[in-house]
Amino acid sequence: MKALKSRDRVMAEFWEDKAELIKEEAFPKPLKGVERKTQEEGGEMWKKITNEDIRLALFDQSVKKAPGPDRLGFKAIRLLWEWDALRIIAIVKVTFRLGINPQV
Repeated sequence: MKALKSRDRVMAEFWEDKAELIKEEAFPKPLKGVERKTQEEGGEMWKKITNEDIRLALFDQSVKKAPGPDRLGFKAIRLLWEWDALRIIAIVKVTFRLGINPQV
């Protein structure tokens, strides 16, 4: 199996190292300018977001849109959706629940 290379050009050859590299890339720490609100401040509206709402929000966007600060475009997220839609749904819901939202 081929080694993976991080953005810092560090090679990951073993499975554990590759898993850690993928985790860091897929779930980066919040960027500067992203504020986190406590659940009390964020309210309970996140509970009303359905799986279908998330799917529609993802598939109503053009795959030609420029990626956001996380550098993931809609085309990549749709591919991830095909592999594991429930994980994408869980990530979106926990993001809303925790109040992790980029400032506009």
